Amino acid sequence: MKTIKTIMTLGLITMCIACQGQAKQENADRKEAQNVSKMDTTKQMNLLDEQAKILGSVFGNLETGEENPFEGITNYMELIEKMEGPEADKQYLREQYKLYDLSTDPKKKEEFKVLFNKKLKEAMDKGMTEE
Repeated sequence: MKTIKTIMTLGLITMCIACQGQAKQENADRKEAQNVSKMDTTKQMNLLDEQAKILGSVFGNLETGEENPFEGITNYMELIEKMEGPEADKQYLREQYKLYDLSTDPKKKEEFKVLFNKKLKEAMDKGMTEE
């Protein structure tokens, strides 16, 4: 009986120590993440540009006998320019790209907020007129 009580007590103590250690680890991780986010002023990778580069490298070498729109693509804006379609659609995609590009740069937060609010207001006005 004493052996069972001893084992149960040791197990309970071990669980308490593990839980306390885990809580301290989570708090340290949160503080570290907050410090990184306060100090991080570098521009993040623009995923649209990276996606366009990948598409250019994958589909750029195809020999289809026709003009290849992916040939020589290095960024998203070039992809938009080579795209077939109405100029209004291209302009809309350029505006979306500019908004996304501003969101990746922490130094341009104010400019991003202004542009985002402008686009949001336009979308709300357009939604109200359609109803």
